[in-house]
Amino acid sequence: IIGCAGALVSVAMIYPLLSAGQLPVFELSMVVTPYSLTFRVDWLGFLIALITSFIWLMATIFAIEYMNHEQDRGRFFIFFMLTLAGTVGVPLTGDLLSLLLFFELMSLSSYILVVHNQSNEAYSAGNLYLYLGVFGGMCLLTGIGLIYFNCGSLAIAPQECMVSGFNSYLLAAGILMVIGFGIKAGMAPLHIWLPQAHPVAPAPASALLSGLMIKSGAYGIIRTINMIYTPGHDLLSTENLAAGVNNLWHTLSESGYVIIWIGIITMFLGVCLALLQNNIKKLLACSSISQIGYIIMGAGVGAYLGYEGAMGIAGSAYHILNHAFFKSTLFLAAGAVVYLTGELDMFKLGDLKKKMPFTAAVVLIASLGIVGMPLFNGFASKTMLHHAIVEAYEHHHLYSLYIAEKIFTITGAGTVCYFLKFLYYTFWRKAPAGMAEVKKEPLLMKASLGVLAAVMLLIGFSPNLVLTKLITPVLNTFVLDTHFIEHHILHLSFWTWNDLGAVVLALALGAVFFYLAQRTNVYHLQIPSWLGLAAIGSFFGKVAVILWLIISLPFAALQNIINRLMERLYSRVFVLLQSVDYRPGQNAIFRSINISNIDFDMLLVLVALSLILIVVFYLRFGLTVFGL
Repeated sequence: IIGCAGALVSVAMIYPLLSAGQLPVFELSMVVTPYSLTFRVDWLGFLIALITSFIWLMATIFAIEYMNHEQDRGRFFIFFMLTLAGTVGVPLTGDLLSLLLFFELMSLSSYILVVHNQSNEAYSAGNLYLYLGVFGGMCLLTGIGLIYFNCGSLAIAPQECMVSGFNSYLLAAGILMVIGFGIKAGMAPLHIWLPQAHPVAPAPASALLSGLMIKSGAYGIIRTINMIYTPGHDLLSTENLAAGVNNLWHTLSESGYVIIWIGIITMFLGVCLALLQNNIKKLLACSSISQIGYIIMGAGVGAYLGYEGAMGIAGSAYHILNHAFFKSTLFLAAGAVVYLTGELDMFKLGDLKKKMPFTAAVVLIASLGIVGMPLFNGFASKTMLHHAIVEAYEHHHLYSLYIAEKIFTITGAGTVCYFLKFLYYTFWRKAPAGMAEVKKEPLLMKASLGVLAAVMLLIGFSPNLVLTKLITPVLNTFVLDTHFIEHHILHLSFWTWNDLGAVVLALALGAVFFYLAQRTNVYHLQIPSWLGLAAIGSFFGKVAVILWLIISLPFAALQNIINRLMERLYSRVFVLLQSVDYRPGQNAIFRSINISNIDFDMLLVLVALSLILIVVFYLRFGLTVFGL
């Protein structure tokens, strides 16, 4: 608790400096390398570090009670704090190399949290998490290397080379970095680790995996497409770079369109998966996939609209804040449920509103937040993201973005539907026969859940305060239209009939979906085994093996032919060498001038060195050294 509180206080102390217009910069020299760890804190990094340290403190308070009955408690808290160091370090770094180091620290240390129970299921999920994490890290390393090779800089800032010399290598670097960060964020189709890793980890770790660590991936995507690949303020007015600036804006807009659809697909896929889950933690994990889709979509809108993309970036930043709170709270509440009942299958639970009234109230607050109910914390960010996708459609009136806006609304209704399912089966319906007695929630669990619920209510009742003090300053970090920020973001009104009507529509559709699902028994359907992740992975694995064999067979045949030719050539040369060489005789003179005992490979090396020396002498002295 002391360590987490110290991290929170340290991060909070940055706020006065940022408010005064200062950007703290610090370098820490490393003995083992010539490079330094660089820290540079702006408003976006501060926002995410502040959220992380605060929620981590609440999760630690919860974990003290929760981990009492778990094995290897000391090991858990050691890696719990190491993961905190990596997760807080990611948004505070000032260059890409430092970011990669903290990103890998977070990924590797959190692996121990995932496999803490040491069951076969935990190891299977943890290994998938680790393998994808390593692959994502390699993508990031390659992308960072390409940026450094082309730009000569690792700064997390707009790069001049993006304007003056944008090429296919820089485009590939951006794609690799989005993939690397997208794996951590749970972006479709790279989300497959998330529904497996979250349920097997202890509840405090699940809360942080879903509430905070996947935000590091979203943060990286925002930094990549909305900052590094954006022309800087100083280049916008440079006449000789005007063509490069326009080309970069165009490339960014096209990339943003793709990112929008990746976000839309991610949010809709997450809803579909969540509707078919009966395990509470799996439902919440699939919900996180959906909610991260909202954030990615907002970042995509920011890139698509370019200089006028403030609404998308602001909505993403606001939803990062909101999702961190309500999803961490929901996972901790699920931990309280399993701690007191020993059960996560919602079809085997019921009537917990009477047996766990405090937890039920907290879950209701968080659920109303995540569905976007007015006066709760998710309403403001979802409203801004809806404005963003509408602005994207109105920019060029692409019919595909009109469809994207409709999917946005349907996804909101689906979110209402699966949270009605969660609330009804777990807390509201009559308890099934044979359900064990439930004890009251421990005080420390109530304390952490209560504080998180209070913060969510505070955000919900004063959305403009958060917008003014935390979200709008974040926009100053990016290359955006300040006039638009001042008139359309800073003084945004959330209480318009259009916005309230959109929420009512989503709530009504969600209620209808819930009623129909109840009547048709849809909630008890299971994802077919042939459509499961294991089956799909096995199928693609077999396809990959077959394709590899098809591609490699001609090369293998060619290699065999070349090997046979080289063997014949080598044997012929060796026989020829023996025929012209002297045989060692009894006379010492013959033995002294004989070269047949010299290793053939060494002879080739000596010949090659002689040729190199001849060339070097020729280049240095010309033909005079040879007497010509």
